[in-house]
Amino acid sequence: MKTVALVPAKLKSDRVPFKNIKKLGGIPLVNYTIRTLNKVPGIDEIVIFASDPSICGYLQHGLKYKFLKRPGHLDTQETKIQDIIREFLKINDAETIVLFHITSPFLRAETVSDCIEKVNSGKYDSAFSAYEIKKFCWHKGRPLNYSLEADTPRTQDIDPVIVEQSSLYVFKREVFDRTGQRISEKPYIKLIDHFEGHDIDTAEDFRIAELIVNTGFRAA
Repeated sequence: MKTVALVPAKLKSDRVPFKNIKKLGGIPLVNYTIRTLNKVPGIDEIVIFASDPSICGYLQHGLKYKFLKRPGHLDTQETKIQDIIREFLKINDAETIVLFHITSPFLRAETVSDCIEKVNSGKYDSAFSAYEIKKFCWHKGRPLNYSLEADTPRTQDIDPVIVEQSSLYVFKREVFDRTGQRISEKPYIKLIDHFEGHDIDTAEDFRIAELIVNTGFRAA
């Protein structure tokens, strides 16, 4: 059973220029993800899937990974993650895919290992990291997890809302081939805290990540 980590990467980005190689704590961001994956014993191969091989020049010496060139047309803002996964699976024989985005520098190796173990055990067909939110949530103009027709509950008593953290997904090739999705009917939901799951999508997110590193809460 071949387990491969897929790390999509590109040099340019819109909201945070050159985000994947921007320095966080003095280290280009891409290093955090590759360093974490190097600590996961259940991974057979770590693949950086990018159109520009120069991204490898930003990685620290000694890290184990493989560069795989992807078509440049997958670098556009319109590209969906399914397009990237589909292209990757054309040229890699992975049976279990560990999709890990560079934008979550604080995800732990133990979290990745847990998701891989759950999927490879056969008990689950997919896994993803997520947050549990116990707050009053709304969707499409209506309360999602409480009712306006009843007394307002205490926050500790309301049903939690689960939110995909959106940076770590583990799934079988056959799941993607069959559904075109990273999550199928029997997913394992790995709940993590907001510090571990902090995702860098905007300039403000990057500043928060810098604060986390600078306070020593997460090491660079």
